[in-house]
Amino acid sequence: MIKRQSNNTSSARLDPARADNFAQDSHREALATLRYAIEQSEGWALVTGRAGAGKTELLARLQAGLGPEVQCVRISAENCPTPLELFRHISAALEMGVPCQYKARFMLDLRAHIEACRRQGRKILLLIDSAQKWGPEMLREVELLGNEDQFSPRVLNIFLFARPEFLQTLEGMGATNLKHHLRRFRRLAHPGDAPAPPAERRHQDRPANGIDYFDNDAVKQMRQMAQAKVKAQSMSAQTKAGQAGAPQPPAATSSAPAPAASGGQTTYTQELTSLLDQVFGPAPVK
Repeated sequence: MIKRQSNNTSSARLDPARADNFAQDSHREALATLRYAIEQSEGWALVTGRAGAGKTELLARLQAGLGPEVQCVRISAENCPTPLELFRHISAALEMGVPCQYKARFMLDLRAHIEACRRQGRKILLLIDSAQKWGPEMLREVELLGNEDQFSPRVLNIFLFARPEFLQTLEGMGATNLKHHLRRFRRLAHPGDAPAPPAERRHQDRPANGIDYFDNDAVKQMRQMAQAKVKAQSMSAQTKAGQAGAPQPPAATSSAPAPAASGGQTTYTQELTSLLDQVFGPAPVK
């Protein structure tokens, strides 16, 4: 029997001083995208933005708008520096019973809790703030948490909020399922940023639910990372060929896909998937 846990809106109070962030398209679109991801039980999402971009305000608005069917656990990566502290926090917030003492027991209890929620038509949402504070070890633990729910629709949803340097940590981890789970990727504009040129915006109306599937800023950032990786691979191949005395291969050019003309959801998904494969490597075979 699972106790119904009301969302703690007292910890998600909206800050009037930050309300100007939501005058920007990137914030409204990010909020709409995250709400849609919860409704569709998609499982994973990532939001990045530099200090002062409004990630905390976005978290508060998202948390305040959750329905009673969603058990929400808000986690500060800074306050959970070890796996056991993370497990204890989740176990207590979800009222899973006995205090968490070790990982194996926690995983069994979490799996049972997920199945109970599935039978009751409920969802679990982990909101992880300041995810850039975690290194590869902690992020792999988060990946394992997500692997406990392999059915569709997903009960366990994990949303990460981080500063832009978090992407470099992901790249340094090599090919993991975590990076390929993060198909919902939004980048928040800072209030001081210049508006994007009109040519970089999608030239068709947004869907009625307010979600802009073609996140130009995110794709542009991934494209730049892909180009840098291809250039580094080319230079490495030329260096090895020179050391071996073999003819040097011609300089490679980036095969990162060009910006999509139509900006539709299908084209966006294909381009972003290709960029993710270039930057992080192909998805691991299960």
